[in-house]
Amino acid sequence: MRILLTGASGFLGSAIAVELRARGHRVAGMRRRLDGQSADDFLGDFLSLKDCTPTIRGFAPDVLIHCGWSGVPAATRDYLSQYANVAASLALADLAIDAGAKAMIGIGTQAEYGLNTKPVHEDDATLPVTHYGIAKQAAGYGLLRLARQRDLRGVWLRLFGLYGPCETAPSMLPWLAQQFAQGRTPDLTPCTQFWDYLHVRDGARAVADLVESSAEGLFNLASGHARPLLETVLLLRDLMAPQIEPRFGAVPFGPKQVHCLAADISRLSAAISWKPQISLEEGLAELALEAFGAGSS
Repeated sequence: MRILLTGASGFLGSAIAVELRARGHRVAGMRRRLDGQSADDFLGDFLSLKDCTPTIRGFAPDVLIHCGWSGVPAATRDYLSQYANVAASLALADLAIDAGAKAMIGIGTQAEYGLNTKPVHEDDATLPVTHYGIAKQAAGYGLLRLARQRDLRGVWLRLFGLYGPCETAPSMLPWLAQQFAQGRTPDLTPCTQFWDYLHVRDGARAVADLVESSAEGLFNLASGHARPLLETVLLLRDLMAPQIEPRFGAVPFGPKQVHCLAADISRLSAAISWKPQISLEEGLAELALEAFGAGSS
């Protein structure tokens, strides 16, 4: 199949491109930077479609995978600029359909659910507390509505706790691995939260499975196995610097702290017979190797 992929230079997007190409699909990745692109990739920003419309029409995709988003870093998640993504995402989807797409897959977020205290199912209420979560929810509902209007397959994935090597945006686990690699003692919250971590390659494999399926609708994308965050921190610590005692409780919880980042993934598993293959222990070992390698370079 011919697949148009936005966010192709991002953390999940780059992994999806690798997985799909390994399966024999032709992927045109819309990128904001030039490093590491394949012959079909092109510079483009879905927020400024005018310049890349001829390229998209010429590629004539069978499937659109929309990973791109402006304003992912935590510092920008409560900016009003988040809403520019909504109209731009739907304009991109409309263009892809006109160019030939028969299926659309969009990447949402657990932030659409809000401040959870238990694992969430897709049918649970959504109460997002940031403009990022609200905008993602609007984009997802809009994409699924457009798919119904245009009589094609639409999928919206609410993504939980993605991690793995080569992460392109700062997050806790890569930061923690750097601290341990440098022999530093990190200051942390009590880490009593329950957190679901999904390896990026497992996430990419789920997206590729959805491309090759007939599934449609709204799905959670997570490992389905949340652990106390303290346990995950200590697993990584034991791999990298057993002598260090993290200062749990040195940092207070913020007012928008999510205490349970966990998902019911039964709907996704039933739709595509998918389950994660990379254990948390294996994934943390990869992060440890990456952090030690960065420290020696």
